[in-house]
Amino acid sequence: MLAANLAANLAVGRHGDIHSPRLILRHLDAEVLRLGSNGRHVEAGARLGAVLPADWLGEQALMALRLADMLADDGYAPWSLRAMLCRDSGRMLGHIGFHSTPAPAYLHELAPGAVELGYTVYAAHRRQGYAAEALAAMLHWARREHGQQRFVLSIAPHNQPSLALAHRFGFCQVGSWHDPEDGDEQVFLLEHAA
Repeated sequence: MLAANLAANLAVGRHGDIHSPRLILRHLDAEVLRLGSNGRHVEAGARLGAVLPADWLGEQALMALRLADMLADDGYAPWSLRAMLCRDSGRMLGHIGFHSTPAPAYLHELAPGAVELGYTVYAAHRRQGYAAEALAAMLHWARREHGQQRFVLSIAPHNQPSLALAHRFGFCQVGSWHDPEDGDEQVFLLEHAA
């Protein structure tokens, strides 16, 4: 499986960075999110140590949401949003992160004990394997650092690349729901033996 093949090349670096062969997954801390959600993108990029693209500048609602999540739950920070940074250029190619800490109430019926994650790869960088590489790194981190064994992806039925990625990683559909922001989504679960 892709996740197993990448495991040997993954490491956790300084400041909690997660390293994969081509990416650094860098935590977007509360201050980066605060600066970004207030439109102070140059300062946010300087604090992050990365070049922030125009795509990220349009995601102020996401920044504000994840900042509020972090402020509401002290344990959420390491699970929160991470920038997908190109190791060679330092450019932000997208982002990935968990929507909560493990076992949130909203997953209790479909996937008790699981944690949901989501990702975005900006259009200019799609179809180059970055989503797969980032997903493998995050799954490995959650298993190794926190013993997490159950993971959820929710994917729009028309998002063929993400559906294919979920299947490649061994996720199985366990249901569907309607997300107020994203519309109808299929819910997939990946479960590993402890």
